[in-house]
Amino acid sequence: MSKPIILSFDLTRDLWHRFYEAHYGCDTSLKWRTLWGGCCIVIGSMGFGGFYHAPVIASLLLFTGFFGVLSKQLLVIKSLRGAGGHPFFGRELTVAITPEEIAVRSGNEGYRQPWGNFIGYRVLDPGLLLYHDRSSFFFIPASCMSAGDARQVVEIVAAAGVEKL
Repeated sequence: MSKPIILSFDLTRDLWHRFYEAHYGCDTSLKWRTLWGGCCIVIGSMGFGGFYHAPVIASLLLFTGFFGVLSKQLLVIKSLRGAGGHPFFGRELTVAITPEEIAVRSGNEGYRQPWGNFIGYRVLDPGLLLYHDRSSFFFIPASCMSAGDARQVVEIVAAAGVEKL
């Protein structure tokens, strides 16, 4: 058994925010929703500008467009509200990574998960996201890892059979 990689970081609201932004930034459906929302805003604005006379439809198009454009931000806000209920929210985490599992501790509490519990991973700007399913993930910030640690963690995750998304 090799020596575990030990990492520590504070689980702050700002950290959650950066990772939710990165997570939702990878969602292609949200990118399309933003594009179509922008189109709806333009067409709705044309109705109020006199291009066509249907103020109800123009209003609905504007409402739909703003909802589409703001979807990512709304999802981030909703997810941050849910993150506040996490048992380790606002506390310092110590993460131990071995070829067999990932172990997370905060004070006297903690848990372990084998790599088989993860369906995939992404390496993004804020750090490493380890996905349990399509919408729930555990993250490790890049700021708490050296370049060598980050490379080693990705090698361990890939060797454990976790798919790169």
